[in-house]
Amino acid sequence: MIMLRKILLHYIAIPLLIVQSTIAQNLEVLGEYKIGIVGQDFEDAIYQATHLGAQEAARDLSRRYSIDIELIVLTPDLNQGGDQEVSIGQLFIGDADGFIISPVKGVQNAVAFAQEQNQQIIFFETALENIVPLASIIADEYTSGVLAGRYIAKLLPNKGRAAILMANNPSAAMLERLDGVRTSLGYKRIEKIVRCEPNYSAAIAAICEADRDDVNDYIDGWVFLDDWPLLGIPALPWEAGRLPCVAIQSSPSAFLYLDKGYVNALVVHPYYKWGYQSVVMMVDKLHKNQLPNLPHTITAPMVVDWQNVESYRKSWKHWFN
Repeated sequence: MIMLRKILLHYIAIPLLIVQSTIAQNLEVLGEYKIGIVGQDFEDAIYQATHLGAQEAARDLSRRYSIDIELIVLTPDLNQGGDQEVSIGQLFIGDADGFIISPVKGVQNAVAFAQEQNQQIIFFETALENIVPLASIIADEYTSGVLAGRYIAKLLPNKGRAAILMANNPSAAMLERLDGVRTSLGYKRIEKIVRCEPNYSAAIAAICEADRDDVNDYIDGWVFLDDWPLLGIPALPWEAGRLPCVAIQSSPSAFLYLDKGYVNALVVHPYYKWGYQSVVMMVDKLHKNQLPNLPHTITAPMVVDWQNVESYRKSWKHWFN
């Protein structure tokens, strides 16, 4: 994570302390409505973007309706032993009116209990079975895989084959990405699936091992189903531009890989909008007793490559300034 922070600061000058300071201020503000937001990992940059979307929505709606909205960011820091159950417990003790969460598997009972206590709940990114929230804003992971497969197919040589990097214990979302890649790229054009623990070091080690084993050069390109190999200094076992590569998911460190030519494209989700839209729907319910017009929304991913990378870079600058 130290390497990631250095890259973030170097490439887009992210003042992380501003985000942390804003969170501390939010905890001190007394509001008419108290809303929590809980991502999956505070160290993951995509949730920083979601937090900012939620904070800016709370600010805009406070001005529009002349109300006070206290937004509490309680995304756990997994490196410090945090988890979502503890976060939900803090919101319950703090008498929150509702919360917005990207739920992981083990949090089902805590979410169900909060719902029984009449807290309003909105899911973003992913959802839980057997729980009907006020609304859900879900990432279209299958389509993200389709887009990644289509893009790499254009870059591979005739009848060329790609390797796919995924987690040892993939989530349902990652399996959807894999299905999308298989659909658009085709089984016959997948040379192998490489599995690793979901972190930078393990990903680089797995890729290097696969590259060493590929003595006949059957691997003509790569699809990363998450951006773990991009969360540190470039250490891929090929020279920039030699092999085409597409990564699903995005953090600011990925700009280095795009700029240097190690990665040709990213498939990304609307992280900021998850937070903004969720707060709008929550406040509409709490303040106006208005139910969402579209209680279940699936957000479309998009491809970022050389054609639109600068505009996407500007988005990240806004999200962290």
